[in-house]
Amino acid sequence: MLNHMKSTKLLIQTRYGSFFAKIAHSVRDEVYYVTIPTFPDVMTEARTVTEAKKYAKEVIELQCLAALAEGKIVIDDTHHAHGKLVRSGPLAVA
Repeated sequence: MLNHMKSTKLLIQTRYGSFFAKIAHSVRDEVYYVTIPTFPDVMTEARTVTEAKKYAKEVIELQCLAALAEGKIVIDDTHHAHGKLVRSGPLAVA
């Protein structure tokens, strides 16, 4: 759906790191579509660019929170790790 629209790639700062968001404007639908490449199944929409940035941050933080609650480590788009590192051997990370 977003392939035919011009999109802008922005780095969104969250409490779990920095993640890229793609924001595409649909003139026909009068809406901004937001996707997060790190979380490919995530999409939201907004009426303004400001609202789109806010929603991007919120959806990223929710995805990170869910991953961390499952005990996963989140690595942001600037390659910083967030979450618990469990060390069971010299190089093992779970």
